[in-house]
Amino acid sequence: MIAVTEEQALVAARAKAEEALYGSPFRLHITRLAPEYIRRYCPPQASVLDIGCGSGRYALFFIEAGIKGAYLGIDINPQRWEEAIAPPGFAVAFREWDAHRVGELGASFDFALSLTAFEHFADDARVARGLAQALKPSAHALIVVPATYSYPLYGRHGHRRYTRHDLRKLANQAGLKIVELRQVGGLAGWLFHFAWFFPAHVLRLSGKALLYALFGFNRERARRTWPRLVRFFDRLGQHHLAWRWGRRLHRAGLLLTQKLDRFLPLCEVGYLTVLRRPPA
Repeated sequence: MIAVTEEQALVAARAKAEEALYGSPFRLHITRLAPEYIRRYCPPQASVLDIGCGSGRYALFFIEAGIKGAYLGIDINPQRWEEAIAPPGFAVAFREWDAHRVGELGASFDFALSLTAFEHFADDARVARGLAQALKPSAHALIVVPATYSYPLYGRHGHRRYTRHDLRKLANQAGLKIVELRQVGGLAGWLFHFAWFFPAHVLRLSGKALLYALFGFNRERARRTWPRLVRFFDRLGQHHLAWRWGRRLHRAGLLLTQKLDRFLPLCEVGYLTVLRRPPA
């Protein structure tokens, strides 16, 4: 954990947000929307819960939104949590915890967050019920999940994809009310991601299959013998970001898709849902 000033924390949050300009359109949408919705629905002084927090980088969204209080990130796989920053008035903590047992945390929260995590939970209905238990009465949660249109972009990553109907059913089963449900992304972003991801994905699989075949499909031996070639295949789709021109083109393309998606609301990549626990 790194203690920093409020100004340093804000600079770090903005720098992390800048990195989204070199990722996927979906990630850029999330990075821009999450702080906005946190400001709208999270109390200025709050205890917040991040379900499936990963490395803990989403704590920066609360810092960017100006939230004070305490952040708890839970994940079944701890990931470099010691690098999290903690400005004055905002305590950051992490706990190794199974999201399916979120209702057993023994604490209640003013706000909860779960970004691109619900699709990884084997029993998302159980997690949603636990989320309802962990929220204080009238408290809100912000959930972002991938839509069914994302299959060609990410493949079978996680257990499922979602439709609007799926999200309404999930909320109803947990006793939560949907306050907002909006799509994330559109046709321009979908096409950008497909053109960037799919050819690289096919070449990666083909190249690694050929390499492994040369070693009798002994993957470990192939990796030990030609580790640089394996890393080259693993990073296909990212090599252009090592060059200034590549980063500029990627950034320009992403920013263009953000504008065009407003006029082409088709093939959404995900959904942003604001849930509310009913008053006591």
